[in-house]
Amino acid sequence: MKKAFFFGDKSIESAVRRVNEVRLVGVIGAGTMGRGIIVDLLAKTDYDLIVLDVSQEALDRTREHLATTWSEQVRGFRIREEDAGALAERVTYTQNYADLAGADIIWEVATERGAVKAKIFEAIEQHVDAERIAAVFSNTSSHMTEELAELFKSQALREKLLTVHGYFPFDANRLIDVMKGKYASEETFAFGVVFADQILEKTVIALPVDHHGYITDPIFQAMAAIITWDVRSHRDLVDLGGLWDLFTTNPFTVLDQTGHMPYTESSRHLGEHLPSTDRLRNLYDRDKKRYPDWIARLEKEGATGLASDNRRGFFAWTDDARPTPNAVLDPSTGEYVEMGEISRKDYWSYYEAAERDRRAGKIKSVDALVHVACANDSGGRAFRRYALPICLYALDMIQDGVATPGQINVSTRAGLRFKAGIIEVIDGLIGHLTIDGFIELLRRARDENADDSYMLELLDIDGKVGPRAGKPCLLHDMKRRNYDRLLGYGRYSRTPVAELDLATGRYEGFYADLRFVGPSTRDRVVSIVFNCPLRGNVFNRAVIDQLAHAYDRVLKMHRAGHCGAVLFSAAGSGMRMLGADAREFNRGWFERDKGYSPLSEEEAASSSRNAVGLFRTIQRSPVATIGVFGEKWGGGAEFTYFLDLRYDVRAEGFVYDSLDRTSRWGPKTTYNQPELDFAILPGFGAAGELKRLGMGDSVIFEIFDQGITADRAYQVGLCNAVFDGDFEALRRGYDRARNMAKDAPYSRALFKKELARGADDAALAEETGEVFNPKKNPYIATGLLALLDRGRRAPRMNYECTDVDLPGWAYPSENGLAEEGAAAPKRPQAE
Repeated sequence: MKKAFFFGDKSIESAVRRVNEVRLVGVIGAGTMGRGIIVDLLAKTDYDLIVLDVSQEALDRTREHLATTWSEQVRGFRIREEDAGALAERVTYTQNYADLAGADIIWEVATERGAVKAKIFEAIEQHVDAERIAAVFSNTSSHMTEELAELFKSQALREKLLTVHGYFPFDANRLIDVMKGKYASEETFAFGVVFADQILEKTVIALPVDHHGYITDPIFQAMAAIITWDVRSHRDLVDLGGLWDLFTTNPFTVLDQTGHMPYTESSRHLGEHLPSTDRLRNLYDRDKKRYPDWIARLEKEGATGLASDNRRGFFAWTDDARPTPNAVLDPSTGEYVEMGEISRKDYWSYYEAAERDRRAGKIKSVDALVHVACANDSGGRAFRRYALPICLYALDMIQDGVATPGQINVSTRAGLRFKAGIIEVIDGLIGHLTIDGFIELLRRARDENADDSYMLELLDIDGKVGPRAGKPCLLHDMKRRNYDRLLGYGRYSRTPVAELDLATGRYEGFYADLRFVGPSTRDRVVSIVFNCPLRGNVFNRAVIDQLAHAYDRVLKMHRAGHCGAVLFSAAGSGMRMLGADAREFNRGWFERDKGYSPLSEEEAASSSRNAVGLFRTIQRSPVATIGVFGEKWGGGAEFTYFLDLRYDVRAEGFVYDSLDRTSRWGPKTTYNQPELDFAILPGFGAAGELKRLGMGDSVIFEIFDQGITADRAYQVGLCNAVFDGDFEALRRGYDRARNMAKDAPYSRALFKKELARGADDAALAEETGEVFNPKKNPYIATGLLALLDRGRRAPRMNYECTDVDLPGWAYPSENGLAEEGAAAPKRPQAE
């Protein structure tokens, strides 16, 4: 959204106010990442931007890049010509730091070289009012916040510095890190988190503790670095780099796309500054070398990827709009040779893993990775040599208190686009092998690499050698405490919904695709925000698992008297909500040349059964619900039909006129059910729920055949209020939820029961009598005082439902792992 909202969370209220005062942002550095940040800020805010770079050529390239971007969006009917002009007018290009004096935020996105950063920070300090500016961000990949803050002499500026780091491509990658460090104030930290979350619309990993490279960067950096020292021929870049294709993608292709400079500069910095306890330290310090000679040669020759003049780096790339590698470097000769496929003879486990996934309808699954990890081929040995140290590093970060299991898992999923996060992989190895078996696998890896002292340090689990000497791996502590997984998994599809808190031994809710804001004592409103705007906030198996877990928490809070209403909404400008994830309509990975691979009838039925069952629980529960959304499609619209109230935000954009065959700017439909066009049905219950809501057949056909606008929905009674802007809709929606939460639980539960049942005069008379019985309805005494004794303030109602039988409703039973607060699973003690 263009403005932030506090969702009743008093702890961020002042940060939200300060974020909403931002008008001018300065970006220092007009390179690849700087351009991505600029595009994102222009698209998501109304801010004016000042772009500073010492190179006029870099500024010119950025101006040209933005012009091309807006031109393409105009041609694609995403924005109008006048919008493109307005976007261009909001950017000022400069080489003068004095032009940054009025900025509310300054975001440094320059080189990783410490000497250059020192000069930049000195210039910032000379020209910026430390008391006025809200924050200074650095997009550093490897420096710690503390060391950068110390480049400022002013304590006031040190307190305003955060490292705020996005991932390539910035405007299309949902992950962002916000790291506080030693000096930043709590106010600045809260400001950075709110800004990254609600204005940039990212999945935020908020790290109070300083750490080199956050979570994601050291993992990605190590994915490449751990292989580079073993690269002898072009086959190694293909075969060994191909290991990571089983998780996400070959890191050497990514480095060519981003340019090698961040990698080499980070390697230099990490080699000099990683603490003595960091497991990965020796990857950047081998005979005082930070990376191998063959990479140094590439750097010297300027062969640093797509941005180099010859479009060469680790690979040679095609010269077209969507470049792809067409040859690979042979480091032994410096020549580029045909890539070829990964050897089936030596790496057969890679191919078996892919086939296993194909037969099971899965994509890069944990099961497939476990199969490779245990294999007796070159693929298995590569996994044990290169992937297991990364797993151990993830465990180190948990053990050292740097990050939580959920943060690490989401970082690898969202930032590195792992199909299964690194903690899911660790849980999968433990689940298949037991902790003892996993430890034996690690010892097998150690024995396979016994002649390599560097690998023995990387694979140490007993605290015997290297940086982790004296600190045995977390697996030993987990074994001692009988914990056999780090994440909690959902009830339907077993996707992650919670993380283990090692301090308490309990699982706490942690969601990759939802934001859960608990109730305040005063308001008793929970806010659940669908939080993956880059993908349109789609419903998929993971989201259904997370929503089920989140609503279980709501019901527990309701039973305890802490929650009376839920506000549902969606992150992103326009609060857009798409339907079921089309990727899950295909069995496994969709391949264009192979066409559609159909789901089985049971697979398709289960997706409907699970979602509708959950939506029905939300609908029938005694908790008041309101949805505040903009444009809704398919299952996104269907979900709202199950809620008590719907507040709509008007949507505008290009609308295609099929008669004139042209697109015109105007009001867009906000309720859309296009399923029949694609030969499927609305599997989340649209037809029945629209009938229940009183929509006539003609209105239902209108929704299905052409969609209806927010104003039309209000006219026919499908929504309860319409607003022009996101912020006002949220403000009014939250206030309505706050008032709905005041309803007495017994009365609301009985009222919902009556609505579901329909007219029954005899039952109504009986239920009216029950309402006046304080043994059945203990809330009536407090409730009626507000009517009877108007001269004094009524006492506060106790909303607790622990010992009350609510009519037509029974709270669900505890369900183990999926429950927030459930104790970690215990294994029987070994005999």
